[in-house]
Amino acid sequence: MANSPAHSTQSSHATGASSGAWTPRNVAICALFCALALVLSFVELPIFPAAPYLKYDPSGIVGLCAGLAFGPGIGAVVAVLPWIVHLFVEPFGAIMALFCSVVAVVPAALIYRARPTTGGLVLALVVSGVLALVAAILGNLVITPLYSGMPVEGVIAIIVPILIPFNLLKICINAVLAAVALVPVSIIVGRWD
Repeated sequence: MANSPAHSTQSSHATGASSGAWTPRNVAICALFCALALVLSFVELPIFPAAPYLKYDPSGIVGLCAGLAFGPGIGAVVAVLPWIVHLFVEPFGAIMALFCSVVAVVPAALIYRARPTTGGLVLALVVSGVLALVAAILGNLVITPLYSGMPVEGVIAIIVPILIPFNLLKICINAVLAAVALVPVSIIVGRWD
């Protein structure tokens, strides 16, 4: 398959993906993505009517886009740092979000780095989505009983009707919007060269 438009921009401009070195430019890019992810982590939207108490935040789009455009190093930092602030306010939710973000971003970035084509992007997003879904289910089985008092059996009972559909919706939103944002983000940041 031919290189995707995102890769043609990425190959000449992506900082984390090509060299892996933490240059001042890479640090600046990472800081911008972290700041945006932090702001968006405070945006909470109910997207699943069957469980309006489960909230979606769009920070995952930023982490995924950073990982795809600039490599797993920058992606991992953007996936982790914004949630450090939340550890002091809502530690259990922050641990879950941090875990799921890293599991979604790093494999996607590694796959796309190895296969920087449209097919590679699709593969990266599908694998990322499957791993993030598994991480969300496992995380809920461990974390939810700790902070809510709900027994593990109660969590198991809501996996199929609530947790899987909510997380699939969230994963699909993140994947589609990150893929759409990939080319313009790479072009805009590439203009700093």
